[in-house]
Amino acid sequence: MTADPAAAVSDLSHGDSLGLLHKQTAVLELLASGAPLTEVLTSVVIALEELMDGARCSILLLDAETATLRHGAAPTLPIDYSRAIDGMSIGPDAGSCGTAAYLGTPVIAEDIADDPRWERYRGMAMPYGLRSCWSSPIRGRTGCMGTFAVYHDHAHQPGPRERQLVQRFSHLASVAIDHERLFGARREAEVARGAAESASQAKSAFVTALSHELRTPLQAIAGFTELLGTLPLSEERRAAALGHIQDATTHIAALVDDVLDVAKIEAGALPLQVTQVDVAPVIADVLELLSPLAAERGVALRLRPPAPGPAALTVRADERRLRQVLINLVTNAIRYNRRGGLVEAGPAAAGRWVTIDVTDTGPGIPADRLSRLFVPFDRLGAEDGREQGAGLGLPLARGLVEAMGGELLVASQPGRGSTFTVRFSRV
Repeated sequence: MTADPAAAVSDLSHGDSLGLLHKQTAVLELLASGAPLTEVLTSVVIALEELMDGARCSILLLDAETATLRHGAAPTLPIDYSRAIDGMSIGPDAGSCGTAAYLGTPVIAEDIADDPRWERYRGMAMPYGLRSCWSSPIRGRTGCMGTFAVYHDHAHQPGPRERQLVQRFSHLASVAIDHERLFGARREAEVARGAAESASQAKSAFVTALSHELRTPLQAIAGFTELLGTLPLSEERRAAALGHIQDATTHIAALVDDVLDVAKIEAGALPLQVTQVDVAPVIADVLELLSPLAAERGVALRLRPPAPGPAALTVRADERRLRQVLINLVTNAIRYNRRGGLVEAGPAAAGRWVTIDVTDTGPGIPADRLSRLFVPFDRLGAEDGREQGAGLGLPLARGLVEAMGGELLVASQPGRGSTFTVRFSRV
C-alpha cells in the first residue's frame, strides 16, 4: 500500500508541519505546471534536506524490465558517486538502495563501513564521506518504482521524526513518478499519433502527386498508341507519335527510379561507387546537357570558373550520383526561374571543403518554407501555382549527397533568388 499522506504526525513539530505543507504545495504546483520529472524530484530531495540537518538525499528510479536503478535526483551527492551507482542491479546485497528495491522494505545501513550489504559498494561511497545510508522503497500504482535514500557523513540510525518525514516525501515522490508515467505515456501516445497522422498525410499527398505524375505520361502513351493503331499516319507524324511515347516512358522510368532511390537511401542500402572525382568537368557537362531546356525557358546558363588555385578540385564521390544531384539542382533552377533569368554554377575551394554552388535569379523561397524543401513528398509548388512534381527531387538530392559523405545547403532571399551548395571534404 502507498503510504498515507495523512498519517499521524505526532513526532513532527508545528513548524515541521507548516514547513511540510508549504513544501508539498510547491512540489504539487511544479507538477501542475508540467515541469520535467527530474526537476520535480530534485525539489522533493531539496525540501527534505532542508528539514533534516546534515542529510544528503537521492532518488533512484527502478527500471523493472532490467531490474536496475537509474538516476532520478541527487543534487547534493558527489556527481562521480551518482554516476558510479547509476544503473546498479537490485539484489539482496546491493547496498541500501538495491536491497530496498529488491526486498520492498526499508534498509538501514547504520555504518556503511561494516554493513555486509555494502561490501561491493563501500569503496564507492566512503571516499566521498558517505558513512550511513537509509533507503526506502517508493511505492506507486504498479508496485516499487524506485528508492528514496538518506545519507549522513557519520554512523546514523534514523529517529521517529526522520522516518515520518521520509514517509511523507517518499509518498510525494511516488505521486510525481506516477503522474509522469501516466501523463508521460499519454504525451508519448499523442506525439506518436501526431507523427503517424503527419506521415499518413504526407504519404497521401505523395500518392496523389505520384498518381498525377504517372497519369499524364500514361495518358500520352495511351493516346499516341491509339493514334498509331487507328489512323493512317505519315512517316513524319508516326515518328513524332513514337517520340512522344518514348518521352513519356522515359519520364515514368525516371520517376520510378527516384522513388526506389529514396527508399534505398532511407533503408541505408543505396549502392555507391565512390572514386576521386574532379568536379569542374562534371559541372560543365551538366550545364551543356541542360542548355536546350534553358534555351526553351529563356534562361541563361553560365559556368563560373574556379578561383585560381589547385589544378583540380577533387572530392571522393560517386560520379554518376553527383551528376544526378547537379542535374536535379540545375533543372530546378531553370524551371523555377524567370524568363530572361540566369543560372550560374561553379566549384570553389573553401578551407577543407570543395563546394559547388548553383545560383538562380528566380523568385526565391520564403524563410518559413525552407525547412520543407527536403521533406519527401512535400510539394511547395502546389501552394502558389508554380510547376509541381512529386516532391522527390530535393530530398533525393540531399540523400544522395549525404550518402556520399557530403552536405547540401540552401540560402534564399524572396525576390532575389536561391543558392544551393553541395560540399564535400577536399581530397
